[in-house]
Amino acid sequence: MPVKRQRTWFMGGMTAVIAVAALAVFGVCPGSASEEGRQIEKVTLEGMPLSALEAFPGVSNGFLLGSFGTEGLYAAQGVMQRGAVFPPHAHPDVRLTVVVSGTMYLGEGESFDESALVAYPEGTVAITPAGTLHFMAALDGEVSVLEIGSGPSGATFPASN
Repeated sequence: MPVKRQRTWFMGGMTAVIAVAALAVFGVCPGSASEEGRQIEKVTLEGMPLSALEAFPGVSNGFLLGSFGTEGLYAAQGVMQRGAVFPPHAHPDVRLTVVVSGTMYLGEGESFDESALVAYPEGTVAITPAGTLHFMAALDGEVSVLEIGSGPSGATFPASN
């Protein structure tokens, strides 16, 4: 299976640029009819309620906007505790993963391979194409990410997991 390249940018705290890029990538136009009459909402990731993913020890998430099961833009915070591993999986949509804190380790392939992990430190963005099998780990400490995509979405796992 050919290796797909992932693009990484260091944003240096420019989260607003990331949000605008996400809107452009997913074709969402600010000021569209469905958004009229809404007000700006300030959200703080720190202290946001998260739900543990029982199938994946040390991994939890919560939604700031939308959900994986609904149509349209979603934004989810994901937190991985030190030592947590998320096994190989793929999504039907393109994902922008912004590393908010810590260092996320990300690799590609059908099975977890620690030697394939690439460090994504705080402030980097991983753009993962739809259908790309990938896996993640929190090796150095807790990792917080913001995942942005277009639903409906979900995760499929290879038969070997």
